[in-house]
Amino acid sequence: MAPYDSASFAAGRNAGARIASCVARLTAGELMQGAHWWNRRHRGAMAHALIAHAEELENDADAEQAARGEAP
Repeated sequence: MAPYDSASFAAGRNAGARIASCVARLTAGELMQGAHWWNRRHRGAMAHALIAHAEELENDADAEQAARGEAP
């Protein structure tokens, strides 16, 4: 069994957060693309929430990376 490497685990978690952020942004775009005029407002609210969550994930990943003292 390979020894536990905390730096590798942290890098994987950071990459996972960034991938989840990209998926949330893509989902927001797809959500708005298929919207009709009568449900565009509701879909817009959901898209806004997805983008806010994506930004939060990216900011958390950046903060963890800065706390470890790594370059972006």
